Amino acid sequence: MAEPVPHWPGRMIGPVHVRSTPDGAPEQAVFVHGLAGSATNWTDLMDELKDVVTGHAIDLPGAGRSPAAPDGDYSVPAHARAVIGLLEHTGPAHLFGNSLGGAVSVRVAATRPDLVRSLTLIS
Repeated sequence: MAEPVPHWPGRMIGPVHVRSTPDGAPEQAVFVHGLAGSATNWTDLMDELKDVVTGHAIDLPGAGRSPAAPDGDYSVPAHARAVIGLLEHTGPAHLFGNSLGGAVSVRVAATRPDLVRSLTLIS
């Protein structure tokens, strides 16, 4: 069994805060939280998958450590633009979405299928 990630480092990527597992896995994954959630909702699953995918969990605008949306737009299309921005940074990835993050992820996959290797919706 692999050693767990000792802490969940994060950094700003463009306008959003992102927590990532260490690089090294052959594939990328992006995790999108639900309403009133944050990137830390995904850390247990990211730890389980870290040997298979390099995980990136986004704090959507106004959630977790991401600043508020400057224009006050928290719609599904606006959140999808934030996720697309992250995917443009990471490259194509497996996309995981929960609740509101699931709706956002469906929008991302429909808008930019070139950036989505697979789509997993939870709840």
